[in-house]
Amino acid sequence: MPTPSSAFASAALPVEHIRTRDGLRLALYRIGAAEGPAVILTHGTFSNYRSCLGLAEQLAERGFACWVFDWRGHGGSDRGEFRHSFDEVAEHDVPAVLDAVGQRSGQPAAFWIGHSGGGLIASMWAARNPRLAGERLRGLVLLGSQATAAGGTLRHRLLIHAYDLLLRGRRVAPQRRRSIGPEAESARLMRQWCQWNLRGRFDGLDGFDYLASLAEARLPVLGLAGSGDRFIAPAAGCQALVDAFGGDDADCRLCGKHSGFREDYSHNRLVLSRNASEELWPLIGDWMAPR
Repeated sequence: MPTPSSAFASAALPVEHIRTRDGLRLALYRIGAAEGPAVILTHGTFSNYRSCLGLAEQLAERGFACWVFDWRGHGGSDRGEFRHSFDEVAEHDVPAVLDAVGQRSGQPAAFWIGHSGGGLIASMWAARNPRLAGERLRGLVLLGSQATAAGGTLRHRLLIHAYDLLLRGRRVAPQRRRSIGPEAESARLMRQWCQWNLRGRFDGLDGFDYLASLAEARLPVLGLAGSGDRFIAPAAGCQALVDAFGGDDADCRLCGKHSGFREDYSHNRLVLSRNASEELWPLIGDWMAPR
C-alpha cells in the first residue's frame, strides 16, 4: 500500500547498525534533527521501517527527534536463524534500541510508536520491566495493536486455526506479498499470535502473563483502533491492551466515521493513507507534545 509522498521515503536514508545482547545487528535510521523529544517508531509483522517514514517525517517537522528501526529479520537488520519469537524481539531488540537512542539523543526517555506487532513488543518489554519502562518511556502509542480478540467470530477462529496448522513445521510464514506485506516473517512468531488470539490469553512462551503484568507499568498510553479493522486488530482487543496498563493516563480511540473521522480505518490505513497523514498523525503529535 503506498505511503503519502515523503522526501525521506524517496531518498536513501543513512543507516546505523546497533547490536542486541544476543549478537544481532539492527538497522536504525534517524529522521530529521537530533534535537527535540526523542521518538522511536517501528513497524509490525511482514513489514519494515518504510511503513513509518511518513509519520516520522511529519513528527520531525514538528520538532521531534525521530528514530525508526527494523526488527530482527526485517529490512536492513540481521535475519539470524529466522526462528525468533515475539518474546525474543521484546527481550533483545526493544532494550537495544532504547539504549542506542538514549545514548545518541542524550535523553533518558523516549516516546515509542508501534504499529501492530511494533506496539506489542514494547508492551511485552514494559510488562516484564515495569519500573524501567516508567523511566525509559515518556509514552507509548499503540496503532492497531492487540493480542486477544482476533478470534471473536467463528469464521475468524477457523481462519486462525487453519493458518496455525499451515505454520507448523515451517521456518518462514507463508504469505501473499501484496495482501500482507513486503517482508518475510518468522513462522514461530506468527504461531504465537495465532495462539494468543485463539486462547484469548497474551502470554510468553514461558507462561508469563503479559496482560496481567502490565498493571505495574505506569506510563502514558494512547491506543488507536480502526473501526474497519475487524480481524487483525479489532477494537475490543486494542481496548483490552490499553486498559491493562497501570496509571491514569491511558486512552484508546476508535478511528471511524461514527467517531468523527473521515473513514473507517483498516489495519494498514492507520499508518499508510493520506487521511491518516491529515488527521491521525497530527493527533499523535498533539498527544505527545504536552508529555
